[in-house]
Amino acid sequence: MESAAIKEKIRGCLENLGIFADAGENFLLNEYINDSMTYMMFLVGLEAAFSIDIPDEYLSLVISPEQTLEGLCNALETLLEAK
Repeated sequence: MESAAIKEKIRGCLENLGIFADAGENFLLNEYINDSMTYMMFLVGLEAAFSIDIPDEYLSLVISPEQTLEGLCNALETLLEAK
């Protein structure tokens, strides 16, 4: 799956939570997600959107305070390639 398609699915997951981020920028996830319940709902949404189970060792990449959209995209791309 191409990087642009992955980013669009990530943005779709955010939009499902009522979070609307600028489509052209690379942002820190914690600028938009600021509580653990929202992170968990985001994680579940990602797993559903990509039809994957995110392994425990990747969870810190998803919920890390310094994680960016680009970084998450790269991590998901790696997971999807391994699938």
